[in-house]
Amino acid sequence: MRTDYKRDNFLGEEQTVLDFKLKRMEIMKKSFALKSFAVLAFLLVFGIACENDDDNGGGAKNEFNDIALSGDAEVPVVETSGTGTFDGTYDQETKILTYTVNWTLGDPTSTVTAMHFHGPATPAESASPVIHIIGFPTTSTGSYSGSTPALTTEQEADLLGGRWYINIHSTVVPAGEIRGNLLQ
Repeated sequence: MRTDYKRDNFLGEEQTVLDFKLKRMEIMKKSFALKSFAVLAFLLVFGIACENDDDNGGGAKNEFNDIALSGDAEVPVVETSGTGTFDGTYDQETKILTYTVNWTLGDPTSTVTAMHFHGPATPAESASPVIHIIGFPTTSTGSYSGSTPALTTEQEADLLGGRWYINIHSTVVPAGEIRGNLLQ
Protein backbone atom coordinates (compact mmCIF):
# COMPACT_ATOMS: atom_id res chain seq x y z
CA MET A 1 0.00 0.00 0.00
CA ARG A 2 1.31 3.35 -0.96
CA THR A 3 1.64 5.77 1.98
CA ASP A 4 3.71 8.58 0.48
CA TYR A 5 0.99 10.43 -1.41
CA LYS A 6 -0.61 13.40 0.18
CA ARG A 7 -4.17 14.46 0.72
CA ASP A 8 -5.98 17.22 2.49
CA ASN A 9 -7.35 16.44 5.93
CA PHE A 10 -10.64 17.79 7.25
CA LEU A 11 -8.87 20.99 8.37
CA GLY A 12 -7.54 21.62 4.89
CA GLU A 13 -4.00 20.63 5.89
CA GLU A 14 -1.95 18.39 3.69
CA GLN A 15 -0.85 15.06 5.24
CA THR A 16 0.24 11.59 4.19
CA VAL A 17 -2.04 8.60 4.44
CA LEU A 18 0.27 7.15 7.08
CA ASP A 19 0.02 10.34 9.15
CA PHE A 20 -3.75 10.19 8.76
CA LYS A 21 -3.91 6.56 9.95
CA LEU A 22 -1.61 7.26 12.90
CA LYS A 23 -3.75 10.23 13.94
CA ARG A 24 -6.89 8.10 13.67
CA MET A 25 -5.32 5.37 15.84
CA GLU A 26 -4.30 7.97 18.42
CA ILE A 27 -7.87 9.27 18.57
CA MET A 28 -9.22 5.71 18.94
CA LYS A 29 -6.76 5.02 21.79
CA LYS A 30 -7.86 8.18 23.61
CA SER A 31 -11.48 7.21 23.10
CA PHE A 32 -10.82 3.72 24.45
CA ALA A 33 -8.93 5.14 27.45
CA LEU A 34 -11.78 7.54 28.19
CA LYS A 35 -14.38 4.74 28.00
CA SER A 36 -12.23 2.50 30.21
CA PHE A 37 -11.85 5.28 32.77
CA ALA A 38 -15.63 5.80 32.80
CA VAL A 39 -16.23 2.08 33.40
CA LEU A 40 -13.65 1.95 36.21
CA ALA A 41 -15.11 5.07 37.83
CA PHE A 42 -18.58 3.48 37.73
CA LEU A 43 -17.29 0.24 39.27
CA LEU A 44 -15.45 2.15 41.99
CA VAL A 45 -18.54 4.17 42.93
CA PHE A 46 -20.73 1.04 42.77
CA GLY A 47 -18.25 -0.89 44.95
CA ILE A 48 -18.15 1.85 47.59
CA ALA A 49 -21.94 2.06 47.59
CA CYS A 50 -22.22 -1.70 48.11
CA GLU A 51 -19.59 -1.66 50.85
CA ASN A 52 -21.46 1.08 52.69
CA ASP A 53 -24.90 -0.51 52.50
CA ASP A 54 -24.41 -1.78 56.09
CA ASP A 55 -26.58 -4.84 55.68
CA ASN A 56 -24.10 -7.16 57.42
CA GLY A 57 -25.94 -10.03 55.88
CA GLY A 58 -29.12 -9.16 57.62
CA GLY A 59 -31.80 -6.63 58.31
CA ALA A 60 -32.15 -4.16 61.13
CA LYS A 61 -30.64 -5.11 64.46
CA ASN A 62 -32.10 -4.32 67.86
CA GLU A 63 -29.71 -4.21 70.79
CA PHE A 64 -30.50 -5.12 74.38
CA ASN A 65 -27.49 -3.94 76.37
CA ASP A 66 -26.75 -4.32 80.08
CA ILE A 67 -30.25 -5.40 81.08
CA ALA A 68 -30.12 -5.86 84.86
CA LEU A 69 -31.60 -9.02 86.43
CA SER A 70 -32.72 -8.80 90.05
CA GLY A 71 -35.29 -10.01 92.55
CA ASP A 72 -36.78 -6.50 92.55
CA ALA A 73 -37.91 -7.04 88.94
CA GLU A 74 -39.80 -10.25 89.84
CA VAL A 75 -43.60 -10.03 90.16
CA PRO A 76 -44.13 -10.20 93.07
CA VAL A 77 -40.76 -8.86 94.27
CA VAL A 78 -38.37 -11.53 95.62
CA GLU A 79 -35.99 -10.92 98.53
CA THR A 80 -32.59 -12.00 97.19
CA SER A 81 -29.12 -10.61 96.74
CA GLY A 82 -28.98 -12.40 93.40
CA THR A 83 -28.12 -10.34 90.33
CA GLY A 84 -27.39 -10.75 86.67
CA THR A 85 -27.02 -9.07 83.31
CA PHE A 86 -28.39 -9.73 79.85
CA ASP A 87 -26.98 -8.59 76.52
CA GLY A 88 -28.61 -9.50 73.25
CA THR A 89 -29.03 -8.63 69.59
CA TYR A 90 -32.22 -9.29 67.67
CA ASP A 91 -31.85 -9.62 63.89
CA GLN A 92 -35.10 -8.60 62.20
CA GLU A 93 -34.20 -10.45 59.00
CA THR A 94 -33.44 -13.85 60.56
CA LYS A 95 -35.87 -13.24 63.46
CA ILE A 96 -33.27 -14.66 65.88
CA LEU A 97 -32.28 -13.22 69.26
CA THR A 98 -28.64 -13.94 70.12
CA TYR A 99 -27.76 -13.33 73.75
CA THR A 100 -25.46 -13.72 76.74
CA VAL A 101 -26.80 -13.91 80.28
CA ASN A 102 -24.67 -13.78 83.45
CA TRP A 103 -25.92 -14.45 86.97
CA THR A 104 -25.06 -14.86 90.60
CA LEU A 105 -27.82 -16.33 92.75
CA GLY A 106 -28.41 -14.98 96.24
CA ASP A 107 -27.56 -18.25 97.99
CA PRO A 108 -24.25 -19.85 96.90
CA THR A 109 -25.66 -23.32 97.71
CA SER A 110 -28.60 -22.76 95.34
CA THR A 111 -28.59 -23.95 91.74
CA VAL A 112 -30.37 -22.79 88.60
CA THR A 113 -33.36 -25.03 87.85
CA ALA A 114 -34.82 -23.25 84.82
CA MET A 115 -34.27 -20.29 82.55
CA HIS A 116 -36.91 -18.89 80.17
CA PHE A 117 -37.99 -15.96 78.07
CA HIS A 118 -41.51 -14.99 79.24
CA GLY A 119 -44.16 -12.82 77.61
CA PRO A 120 -46.15 -10.95 76.74
CA ALA A 121 -46.07 -8.90 79.93
CA THR A 122 -45.29 -5.39 81.08
CA PRO A 123 -42.63 -5.01 83.78
CA ALA A 124 -45.44 -5.06 86.37
CA GLU A 125 -46.95 -8.35 85.09
CA SER A 126 -46.03 -12.02 84.90
CA ALA A 127 -46.52 -14.28 81.90
CA SER A 128 -45.91 -17.84 80.80
CA PRO A 129 -42.63 -18.91 79.20
CA VAL A 130 -42.49 -18.42 75.44
CA ILE A 131 -39.02 -19.90 74.88
CA HIS A 132 -37.22 -22.32 77.19
CA ILE A 133 -33.47 -21.95 77.44
CA ILE A 134 -31.64 -25.27 77.63
CA GLY A 135 -28.02 -26.27 78.11
CA PHE A 136 -27.10 -23.58 80.67
CA PRO A 137 -24.87 -24.37 83.65
CA THR A 138 -26.84 -24.94 86.86
CA THR A 139 -24.20 -23.42 89.14
CA SER A 140 -25.10 -20.53 91.46
CA THR A 141 -22.81 -18.25 89.44
CA GLY A 142 -22.58 -18.62 85.71
CA SER A 143 -22.77 -17.36 82.19
CA TYR A 144 -24.55 -18.69 79.14
CA SER A 145 -24.65 -17.62 75.49
CA GLY A 146 -27.21 -18.83 73.02
CA SER A 147 -29.80 -17.93 70.45
CA THR A 148 -33.50 -18.43 70.08
CA PRO A 149 -35.24 -20.22 67.27
CA ALA A 150 -36.69 -17.83 64.66
CA LEU A 151 -39.46 -15.85 66.34
CA THR A 152 -43.01 -15.70 65.05
CA THR A 153 -44.44 -12.35 63.99
CA GLU A 154 -46.35 -12.14 67.28
CA GLN A 155 -43.27 -13.00 69.36
CA GLU A 156 -41.22 -10.42 67.47
CA ALA A 157 -43.84 -7.73 68.13
CA ASP A 158 -43.88 -8.58 71.85
CA LEU A 159 -40.07 -8.61 72.12
CA LEU A 160 -39.65 -5.30 70.27
CA GLY A 161 -42.57 -3.83 72.18
CA GLY A 162 -40.80 -4.41 75.51
CA ARG A 163 -43.19 -7.20 76.59
CA TRP A 164 -40.62 -9.96 77.14
CA TYR A 165 -38.46 -10.74 80.13
CA ILE A 166 -35.85 -13.33 81.03
CA ASN A 167 -36.32 -15.23 84.27
CA ILE A 168 -33.86 -17.42 86.15
CA HIS A 169 -35.42 -19.95 88.55
CA SER A 170 -33.47 -21.52 91.41
CA THR A 171 -33.78 -24.22 94.06
CA VAL A 172 -34.27 -21.49 96.71
CA VAL A 173 -36.86 -19.55 94.67
CA PRO A 174 -38.48 -22.04 92.25
CA ALA A 175 -40.98 -19.50 90.85
CA GLY A 176 -38.13 -17.22 89.69
CA GLU A 177 -35.29 -15.61 91.62
CA ILE A 178 -34.06 -12.92 89.24
CA ARG A 179 -35.71 -11.28 86.25
CA GLY A 180 -34.69 -8.80 83.58
CA ASN A 181 -37.23 -6.95 81.44
CA LEU A 182 -36.03 -6.80 77.83
CA LEU A 183 -36.43 -3.10 77.20
CA GLN A 184 -34.30 -1.38 74.58
